[in-house]
Amino acid sequence: MLKRRTLLQGALAGAVLSGCSNAPAAPVVSPENPFSVDGNAPVDVVITEEYGGFAAAAYRKKYAGATITPKLSTQLLDELMPRFATGTPPDVVLSTGDQRLELGRLIKDGQLADLQQLLDAPSWDNQSAKVKDQLLPDMLDAGNFDGTQRTLNYISTVYGIWYSASLFQRNGWQVPQTWPDLLALGADMKAAGLGPFIYAGTHPYYLLEMVLTLAAKTGGPDVTKRIDNLEDGAWKDENVTRAINAVGELTKRGLLATGTAQYDHIGSQKRFLAAKAGMLPCGNWLENEMKGLVPDAFALTVFAVPPLDSSPAMASGLHVAATSPFLVPEKGKNKAGGLEYLRALLSADVAAQVSSESRQLTIVRGSADGLELTTALSSARDLLSAAGDQVIRWYFDTWYPAFATTAAEATGQFMAGGLQQSEWTARIQAAADQLTKDDAITKYHRD
Repeated sequence: MLKRRTLLQGALAGAVLSGCSNAPAAPVVSPENPFSVDGNAPVDVVITEEYGGFAAAAYRKKYAGATITPKLSTQLLDELMPRFATGTPPDVVLSTGDQRLELGRLIKDGQLADLQQLLDAPSWDNQSAKVKDQLLPDMLDAGNFDGTQRTLNYISTVYGIWYSASLFQRNGWQVPQTWPDLLALGADMKAAGLGPFIYAGTHPYYLLEMVLTLAAKTGGPDVTKRIDNLEDGAWKDENVTRAINAVGELTKRGLLATGTAQYDHIGSQKRFLAAKAGMLPCGNWLENEMKGLVPDAFALTVFAVPPLDSSPAMASGLHVAATSPFLVPEKGKNKAGGLEYLRALLSADVAAQVSSESRQLTIVRGSADGLELTTALSSARDLLSAAGDQVIRWYFDTWYPAFATTAAEATGQFMAGGLQQSEWTARIQAAADQLTKDDAITKYHRD
């Protein structure tokens, strides 16, 4: 916070320059206030998840004169697109869920601020370090669009296959080390009267996620890089073909829980937590999403999607995605306040609160250190640590959401027996080729 003497000096200087004007002087830029925030100006924050508002208390503590009450919205598109159109957007937005904003459209229209100034600013906790130095490496790439940081993706999401550690222990089942091991485990579960595998049939992206993870673990990171860059024939890659055929074995061997294709994400997760199925592919938001429904003795735990064989390119490969994008609208009334809000969000205390209360990992280094962790969060953290530099990533689902939906739907149809593998490949590759030729859609590239 600016010292009283500094404020008085600023006011006197303003009076000299403006004669008899009573207009207050602009706040002085300093390591404590790198964006020249007006401490009395309100900050308009709209969020889709409760944790998105956790930085409000830290902001109010520093700027006691500021009014900041984050608004939780479930209808983001309906509420905010008219505001963007009229030049009156909020100062900060967290965009998640089915009504998340169309980032590509907003970027094309010049609606999102460049967040590099935030990353280069002094850290909230340590003025001798930059904000970006406090973040996990490579976690900013998801919000970088052709060299410009347009969003801050705050949650570090670990994807894998979830199970009940207590159920495994009672039955003497081991975590599978390869895909054949997983199929054998599924057969054991089926023999025990348990539906081995369940997923959100109405949201088949989770299946596509598993296919791409398998493909990358087998063939290395260039497999998904070629898909992101819309390279010719990327979906015909041998590693992708092997992966979709391997996942298809779950259907061929009768290892899917009854009714899987008809369940949405909540329905499938409830069945899993009720011990009606043994394994569920999902991200580590699962525990928070099902808060209050996880049985005390369940010991919710996650393991990495096992490789196709014992000699993969990425033995420790793990799909990790920086999700939950925060953005600062370029035309927000208090853009400086929006940037400062995100700086507070990236502080150690706020990040720890997010991990503790939402049971998710953030992109802030060490945000879960010292916390009493559940089996779910600790297992996700351990997988992330074990992965090291073998982190699997892709961005096409953010860059081209309509195409990602097409690929996911084709995967769901394949698993339900509606498509052969060759038809699955042809349909998605054709959609990728059409996307490549569509000049109306901005294309992005990763190195």
